[in-house]
Amino acid sequence: MAHKGTQHALHWWTKATGMLLICGLAACASSAEPEVPLPLTVDESVAVTVQVPPLSELLGLVEPANDTAFLEIPSRQSSRSGLFLRREACEAFVAMHDSAARTGVALTALSATRPFGHQASIWNRKWNRPQAMGMAPVERARHILRFSSMPGSSRHHWGTDVDMVSLEPEDFLSGEGQRALEWLRSHAAGFGFVEVYTPDPDRPGYQPEAWHWSYMPLAGPFLDAINAAQADGTFPPFSGFDGAHTADSLFILDHYINGISSTGWNPAGGL
Repeated sequence: MAHKGTQHALHWWTKATGMLLICGLAACASSAEPEVPLPLTVDESVAVTVQVPPLSELLGLVEPANDTAFLEIPSRQSSRSGLFLRREACEAFVAMHDSAARTGVALTALSATRPFGHQASIWNRKWNRPQAMGMAPVERARHILRFSSMPGSSRHHWGTDVDMVSLEPEDFLSGEGQRALEWLRSHAAGFGFVEVYTPDPDRPGYQPEAWHWSYMPLAGPFLDAINAAQADGTFPPFSGFDGAHTADSLFILDHYINGISSTGWNPAGGL
């Protein structure tokens, strides 16, 4: 698959005590045990140029298994085969997983990149379940949007986001889930990952998702590109799934695509 996108200069500033991941060269999909890259403390800003993929890819028209920009998460770090992330995000996840594993914390990947069709199947199944039949369309969509994105609006289309450990909120209140969440909140930023759907009462959109972490060195510029497309009128209407006509009433772009933690992406300057 050809890759033609926009070059975005990403300035990722870290404090003197901050951490910047220097990714190793080992491919995520390799069956060999990779060398584990470690975070590196830096004292100055680092400018990185990010190749932003075409808008169509950010809206879910991707085939990760047939695209060299993606790598499969190794089986030892995922719950099943066929989980892909963009190459840089995959390498960062592998490093983060292995760093956590050395402390006895398991960050098993449960879900990663989802093409439009995959997200549409999740959405349509929830839209058409018997319990939803008596609900008005906007309310039906809003109910689904507590934990599931409209196709075309999911961060999982981007190849930067990964769900891990468990998909049940209560599992993060004690035991292994709680230990994993504590580790992530203390260390994930050093690998570029941010908890985007935090329990912040001022954040619009989705319910908190302790399992959902985003690789911001890529996801931040990707979000900027989506917002730029909306501003210049090139962001297409949502279509191709049940209930797509409710998107405008629910302010999907403003409240959901941009409804992330205030500690996440800052368009003026990075993480």
